[in-house]
Amino acid sequence: MRRLKHWLGAITLAGMAATSQAQEVKVGVVMANTGTYAFVGTAVINAVRLAFDELNAKNYFGNLKVSLMVEDNRSNTQEALALITRMATRDNALMVIGPVATGEAMAAAPVANDLKMPIFTTATSPAVLKSGPWVFKVTETADQYMTVLGEHVAQKRKPKSCYVVGIRDNEGYILQGNVFRDVVKKGGVTIAADDSILAADTDFTALGTKIALSKADCLFINTPPEQGANIVLQARQSGMPANTLLVGNTGMGSVNYLKAGGKAIEGTIFSAESVSTGVNDLAKAFIQSYTKRFNVAPDSWAMVGYSMALVSANAIKNAGANPTRESVRQAMLRTRNLPVVVGRGAWSIDPETRIPSFGYAVMKIQNGNFVVDP
Repeated sequence: MRRLKHWLGAITLAGMAATSQAQEVKVGVVMANTGTYAFVGTAVINAVRLAFDELNAKNYFGNLKVSLMVEDNRSNTQEALALITRMATRDNALMVIGPVATGEAMAAAPVANDLKMPIFTTATSPAVLKSGPWVFKVTETADQYMTVLGEHVAQKRKPKSCYVVGIRDNEGYILQGNVFRDVVKKGGVTIAADDSILAADTDFTALGTKIALSKADCLFINTPPEQGANIVLQARQSGMPANTLLVGNTGMGSVNYLKAGGKAIEGTIFSAESVSTGVNDLAKAFIQSYTKRFNVAPDSWAMVGYSMALVSANAIKNAGANPTRESVRQAMLRTRNLPVVVGRGAWSIDPETRIPSFGYAVMKIQNGNFVVDP
């Protein structure tokens, strides 16, 4: 009898251990914490960590234990692929938040689909979704948010001509630039020039001279933030008028742009995923908690990262008591009007196209702060 009780007890303990193990899941975070795209990745990583810490403290997942595996792919595509593959095959991650750039995501998408691993990227181009059903993006498409910016520039700021500068070795930047150029041109703005640079370029002396000589009263900088700030600085040194309208992509909502450009980039307007004052109580609470934890106010990408964490957590929670990659994927597709801290405060996804919507704002830099451009 004692042996029977001992045997039954052993089975019960083994079952409890198995259940406990089944309720522990890992979420991978593959983001650039160094390199070209660190201006996005660092802010996203901080915000994702904050969100999951808060959710776990509130017992948001119930009996499920969710932990993060955060890795820096150093803005390198091959490293991103290696990390995602490792997380899917060795670490048994439930999903991966990342990578950052469209180029990285385009390369990672086929791998994620082969591995049947949900990835949730900040990439801007909708092309990343075409590889298959396991790829999701947090941002709206360039057609959506750059149209908002272009129409705002043409209809409210009304420059006569605009000098366009963009990255030519990144599909996401190319798409953004094309949309903005076409929208403002349709709105009656003359395109003074449409120049391109490489993501690795650092010397903009000649470009700054060309911008100044063009006499364009608008400069659109479609680059990473530090590059954009350097272009503005070089153009100002070359004689670009102080009243030139500066327009940027979503990256200019980064503190990196403020630090690199200083007073030279004052007045820049850009399309932003979020309003820095917070669109709802959730956003206002996040701004306070992020500022307290990291001793700096969150930029637009931090708010994107926090929203990515909320969307991912919601999918995990709604994927069942013992979530699988497939059940998480299905839960992502069911996301409707989820409270977030970006856009108008509610994130939804079209289950057919997997294109999200939440609404962008046009912001400007005023006295070193991000404010809504009226």
